[in-house]
Amino acid sequence: MSSSTFVNKKLSPSLEYPESEMRTFDVEVNDYVKWHHYGGIDEGWVYFKCDEYITIEVGIRPKPYCNLVKNVLHCNDHILVVCHSQYWDELEYIKTRKSKHETEECFVRTISIDRPSSHG
Repeated sequence: MSSSTFVNKKLSPSLEYPESEMRTFDVEVNDYVKWHHYGGIDEGWVYFKCDEYITIEVGIRPKPYCNLVKNVLHCNDHILVVCHSQYWDELEYIKTRKSKHETEECFVRTISIDRPSSHG
């Protein structure tokens, strides 16, 4: 396997395959992922993506002044974890949401099989 191929060994249970049949997926904003690293798991929505890293929203908390002021667009602090591209093979895809707005429904994307990634 070349070092330029992005391989993900951990897909959601309904998509699991033996390690000899590894599958890939391209991480996208609004995917819900689990990051298996350092003996633990961080999970949440992919909030930002560039070639070098993604951020995973692992929590939110309301800003105190939003309780006093109405009609403020950004009323939450977002707690983000940075996952650099060399660790994307430790991500498990769970589902995708249509947008950042929490009222939107979720769906499961079709994962492409053995597709090389542009990340090296």
